[in-house]
Amino acid sequence: MNKLKIAVLDNGADEKILALCGLPDIIQQNKGNISDEEDLFLHGTNCAMIIGLNCADAELYSYKLLDNTGKGNVDDLKSAFDWCLMNNIRLVNLSFGTTHFKDKGIIRQLVNQYANKGLIIIAATANSGYTAFPASFSNVIGVKAKDTFNIDAEGLRDKGVDFAAPSEHKIWFGGNDITLQKSNSYAAPYVTAMAGRLMMEQSWINNVWQIKKHLYQKFRGKCVQYIPDWIEKGWIAGKVLKSKAEVYFEVAAKEEADTVILYDKNEFNEYREKHIVYLGNEIAEQPDTQCFFWSRRNRKEQILCSRIKKESINIPVILIKSDKEQDQIWWLTELRKCFEAEGYNAYAISTEQESVLYDLEYIPFAVDEDISNKIGDFLYWQTYYNQSDLIICGIQEKESIGVEADIFVRIENGKKQTGIQIYCDKIKKTQMCFGTLGEQQIKKVYDCLLTILTEDEDEE
Repeated sequence: MNKLKIAVLDNGADEKILALCGLPDIIQQNKGNISDEEDLFLHGTNCAMIIGLNCADAELYSYKLLDNTGKGNVDDLKSAFDWCLMNNIRLVNLSFGTTHFKDKGIIRQLVNQYANKGLIIIAATANSGYTAFPASFSNVIGVKAKDTFNIDAEGLRDKGVDFAAPSEHKIWFGGNDITLQKSNSYAAPYVTAMAGRLMMEQSWINNVWQIKKHLYQKFRGKCVQYIPDWIEKGWIAGKVLKSKAEVYFEVAAKEEADTVILYDKNEFNEYREKHIVYLGNEIAEQPDTQCFFWSRRNRKEQILCSRIKKESINIPVILIKSDKEQDQIWWLTELRKCFEAEGYNAYAISTEQESVLYDLEYIPFAVDEDISNKIGDFLYWQTYYNQSDLIICGIQEKESIGVEADIFVRIENGKKQTGIQIYCDKIKKTQMCFGTLGEQQIKKVYDCLLTILTEDEDEE
């Protein structure tokens, strides 16, 4: 039987130490600007040991892209993934990541691209407890440390972590038993080893979503995607999107798409070989396929299962109310860009289902009392784990998400102009009128919002 190739993308591996543990053969690759002469701390070595000792038929590969302090560059991930595919390596362990919101889009695009090429990535979530990238993505199996291997249902709802696994492994080394420290970094390689064993037992498994589903079924759990963040190339069936904002993925022909966006649940069977994002109005059950599926029901489930918040939301909340003629999604994406450009992490919410295609946070219009009562809990934990600096929420007339706003923005369509009124603590701060709406006008609204927010900071 051919051995399964598994790559450890880390800070390298010490071949002498691995040989002493009975793992003599590891193929090394060093990224160009990181020296082989640097003294290793044993992070990558330990990860390789855990995989090798728990997956005996693995052929280990080490790609060094972290320096001696464990730091690396997001841009180097592409070269590492290319190297894996060039060497016919499909299973990859990443015991590192980032919690910085500005890295999210770049890493997600890379992960989705290479997942569709057959790369299966197991990643440790952050030891800080915050949402980490790439561990939180649907196209990655995210792992945190715990005493036993099992589904992490709470972690999946809060920050996209799929499994908990042991990390305090005992290793016989130099005549002594050594116990590794508790760390998410050392939990991920254990799950990588389990995935490797599964791939050798079930040779038909060839992608991350098949492994996820199989492992969830092993623990009698359901693999649910709460955020449709996996799309590399999407095809939108029979409808023109309302917003002029750009979706977060590449729009492609049906034949080239990895994901179809559907509005009719009767079409599910026609696309069983593709991932599905369902934006129809009817309630739909998740189809039994080997692919990802999202509908608003997934989001409702995530909200309803939220833990009770510890305290009130303690970041600013901006509520933007407009009529149906306004492009709410465009407003939200443009304002979020403005805040991001100045280093602020805005948690941008829309009550429109299509908002998920623009990397916005979809919150169902609170007609369901059970959901309405849980939205505050949900937003508290989401903004906590995402380290959000503020919330921007777009709603339309007669809608409410049940969260009190610090700043209220009213957008009204006139015959020839769009009127904008901004209130803080129910006091009108400013009023603007625009004949046309573009990026410059959005920037003026943003500048006003930032002035109000920073005035509050100065007063404190």
